[in-house]
Amino acid sequence: MNPLLMSLLLIAGLAIFGRTMVRKIQLLKALEPTDRADHLKERLMNMVILAIGQKRLVGRAKERGSGVMHAFIFWGFCVLLIRSLTLYGEGFVEGYHLPFLGGDYLVGYLYIAVKDIMEGIVLLMILYAIFRRAVLKPKRMHNTYEAYLVLAMIGILMVSDLLYDGARYNLIQLYNNPGDIHYFNNLQYGSEFLWTPISVGAATLVSGLSAEANTHILVIMFWLHICTQLTFLNILPTGKHFHVITALPNVFLKSLGYPHEKPKLLDLEDEAAWEEESLGINHIHQLNWKQGLDLYTCTECGRCKEVCPTYTTDKPLNLHEFNDKLKLELLENADKIIKKAKLSSTIKQSEDSEQIEKIKEEITELNSKRQLIGEVIAEDTLWACTTCRACEEVCPVTIEHVPRIIAMRQGQTLMAESYPKELNTALKGLERNGNPWGIGYDKRADWAKGLDVKMMADDSDVDYLLWVGCAGSFDDRSKKVSTSLVRILQKAGVSFAILGVEEKCTGDFARRVGNEMMFQMMAEENIATLNNYKVKKIITACPHCLNSLKHDYPQMGGNYDVIHHAEFIDQLVKEGKIKLKQSLEGALTYHDPCYLGRYNNIYDQPRSILRSVSKGGFKELERHGRESFCCGAGGGRMWMEETIGKRIYLERSEEIVGRQVSTVAVGCPFCLTMIEDGMKEIGKEEAIKTMDIAELVGKNME
Repeated sequence: MNPLLMSLLLIAGLAIFGRTMVRKIQLLKALEPTDRADHLKERLMNMVILAIGQKRLVGRAKERGSGVMHAFIFWGFCVLLIRSLTLYGEGFVEGYHLPFLGGDYLVGYLYIAVKDIMEGIVLLMILYAIFRRAVLKPKRMHNTYEAYLVLAMIGILMVSDLLYDGARYNLIQLYNNPGDIHYFNNLQYGSEFLWTPISVGAATLVSGLSAEANTHILVIMFWLHICTQLTFLNILPTGKHFHVITALPNVFLKSLGYPHEKPKLLDLEDEAAWEEESLGINHIHQLNWKQGLDLYTCTECGRCKEVCPTYTTDKPLNLHEFNDKLKLELLENADKIIKKAKLSSTIKQSEDSEQIEKIKEEITELNSKRQLIGEVIAEDTLWACTTCRACEEVCPVTIEHVPRIIAMRQGQTLMAESYPKELNTALKGLERNGNPWGIGYDKRADWAKGLDVKMMADDSDVDYLLWVGCAGSFDDRSKKVSTSLVRILQKAGVSFAILGVEEKCTGDFARRVGNEMMFQMMAEENIATLNNYKVKKIITACPHCLNSLKHDYPQMGGNYDVIHHAEFIDQLVKEGKIKLKQSLEGALTYHDPCYLGRYNNIYDQPRSILRSVSKGGFKELERHGRESFCCGAGGGRMWMEETIGKRIYLERSEEIVGRQVSTVAVGCPFCLTMIEDGMKEIGKEEAIKTMDIAELVGKNME
């Protein structure tokens, strides 16, 4: 007990930490606003399950071992924090304990038992972590001095506390407690050392030493623990282990209702936005505070790049480096961003027009001059992304990568007019004919000739609108899917119609490549058409159309009940409106479309249908469900050639071939095109048929 020394250490340690944290928080507050204060109950549940429960680490089968290791280190560290608070109190008051954790309470004994066992487990986990980094060396990991330092410091915290208790045990049990040391000794629960087997084991390491030596060990371990923890506290905000502090709030503040922050609906009529280059993200000061918190929270674990279809096929998008470069740029501009925010707040308080103009000039001078794309992030890196969200799905701290990428593409397309020129053909097709193929809009309903399909213009008194989509209307292969779907709906007696020539592209691909102007134009025209016919329910076979109609259109006042054809067919089967035969020969597998699964959480319904038609058995691909591998067509990549590295669809096709199946089912027209192209490229198009779910159902209906 030394109140003066404890006070000095706490004041110094907490003052330095507080100064660092105030600076970090000031920077976040100075960034653009965003609202994350709703649905507190759901946010708390996410924090408990994902952050405290470590679901994405422990729950991932591929890395269960390392996940359990990390989880126990985290849980052990959390448990030890209570002990550390007790030791701080011990520096002022002998025998200090937190309320209800003293020797008179069973919970006090239970805590010291859990703490003792957890310390032993954490030490084992640290040894495993060091072995894994130094010997096993997983490819995704970044071996740094900081990682070893942090592991060593956590180890010191555990060892110092165990030896502190071990020395206490020896002085009390072997030397008759010469210093009258406080310890738990309740008639009902017994001595505390009956509850702490690891500490008693640690005591044997120094049991051969004298009482004086054990006293020195007790004092040294006490202050070593305190000093190490305060040092550790101040190291955390300076490197990647800042996530120890920011992970819980970052998970608490994650997007709800949609996997990540939706693309911002830009005000394209705002002249000031064009002048200030504030449409999309062009400079680092244009990030919002949650995006800044994401950068703070990156653990550099490499899980994102390990599952990224672009990185694994040798393209330049390395999300760890992407985040790191943005974070470095953010920190380099921190002073200017904070000062800029302070000046902005003074404008609101001033009524002097001359002073306001002067402040605005100062603010302009403080803006970051470096263009993010080209000067911080390479152009090829930005445009490599397929927006598949595999990275976000495995991120243990729920970092949202894709919204930043789309916002940067908005900046490039709208402000810099710098985007892959090969997109021009598809964008011109949208502008002139309402579809990226550029085929005459008057041919949009040609596929339906002879199928007795109603047009909304002729009879809008139907239960459902069938949104065919551009691929289903113009792509020869996808037209067969549209035909199969129509026959299924007709057989089930579903009341539906199509828009025909009145349907235009949803604008999904335009939005994902950053052309917000084209997206809004397409969306406005479609919403006007849909609302004119008072459409409420929509069926579509395209996950990209599903995603736009269901999630993007409400931003512009278009609210509809949208369902994917796999969901709808599964519903028809369960209601007995169509019956399936289990007659498909040969083994069958399923490729999860990214925009169906990771964006809209539709996994079970397609599998239910496929198991109903498969006679030869259903096989899962190695990468399936939430960790499915992208076909390479998302994020506008359907309209861009892959000129760097291996083709993504080829990587996926090879995986399918390796499962030794006769058929691969898909639920997306883009996936259908890409997987079929892959099968042709490796000469397997005859051996393995690529078919949409609707085609398989159409061929196997009773």
